[in-house]
Amino acid sequence: MRRTSYVAFLALACGLPACDRAPRNQEDASNPAATAPAAGVKDSSTEVDAYLRRFAAENPETCFGEASVGSATFEAKSNEQPLGSPQRVLIAVDASGSMAGRVSGRSKLDLAHAAARSFIDGLPAEAEVGLLVFGQAGDNTARGKAPSCGAISLTVPLSRDRAALIRGVSAVKPVGWTPLAAALRQAEMLLIEGGRPGTQVIYVVSDGQETCGGDPVDVARRINAGPTKAIVNIIGFSVPTGEAAALAAVASAGGGQFINVDAGNQVDAVAARIRENGRQAANRLAESGSTARNNLSTSGTAAEAQLCTSGIIARERLAVSADVAKKRIAGQDVAMEERAEKVLNDRHKALERRTAAFVERLQAKLGRANDAVAAEAAKVR
Repeated sequence: MRRTSYVAFLALACGLPACDRAPRNQEDASNPAATAPAAGVKDSSTEVDAYLRRFAAENPETCFGEASVGSATFEAKSNEQPLGSPQRVLIAVDASGSMAGRVSGRSKLDLAHAAARSFIDGLPAEAEVGLLVFGQAGDNTARGKAPSCGAISLTVPLSRDRAALIRGVSAVKPVGWTPLAAALRQAEMLLIEGGRPGTQVIYVVSDGQETCGGDPVDVARRINAGPTKAIVNIIGFSVPTGEAAALAAVASAGGGQFINVDAGNQVDAVAARIRENGRQAANRLAESGSTARNNLSTSGTAAEAQLCTSGIIARERLAVSADVAKKRIAGQDVAMEERAEKVLNDRHKALERRTAAFVERLQAKLGRANDAVAAEAAKVR
């Protein structure tokens, strides 16, 4: 609206006598006499500079900030520690009656104990770990279903007390049904909102699918996509094909994985496999997160520089143009002001070139930083 009014104002102004003169043609421009300053008019860079200083916007130096780029922290392969350093882990153990069954001469619950202990031993010392037991009430008969499906207990609160966790795992008894969906919902409530992906994990240890009418796939999907961003991993013990597919669907929906153990001697290997997969996933997350931060910082700094310098140019150009137009309307000689406009235009072109070069340097810096991140990530694959 302001620009329209300004153009209209100039159009009206040109109807005044002061504007009633023909524009310079090529012949005038090539004639030294036509371009020479009128007698008595000062023609010095000092005068032009003094004039332009009246309309100078802020210092262009403030437009050129520094982009913050960096690398990421990766961890190499290890049989001891999982990568990604999860901060909060909930181990959810199935206490359904079928966990009393045997695999390779050992009860499924004994294998669950071993798997849980293996997870615990592999976690970083600073991680908080809790134990959630589901289905440990009633029995696995129709009469005992209701109390069993409602039995989800946090037997060991989230803490760094590994001894309490081991004792809690050893105390689990197989008695009831499998309220997996309800257990996942309870686990989510125990985690915190705003966690980064990979820092909160739910490990489910079970031998079968949901038997209490819940929808664990939907719950797992909501957990992984929700505020906690938790990952759901499931380890099963001799789970039949159909039920294994159901548990795999739950883990997939939760952004994790399902592994089915068919022999007792696979427990340690499975735990190591889960840790290694977690390590690789966390490495990918660290790499993508670092490059995303680098990209964001660089693009933000470049955009700020471009916006800042274009703003300076626009404000100065408008201010000088308005002053020249005002003087023309008043019938004043504007020869010096016209020269100042040319000088200002040259300065603005130089500022635009400087801005373009600045953005190019930022992009080169970004490329080097992201290449370094990729190289570090490749070392630990």
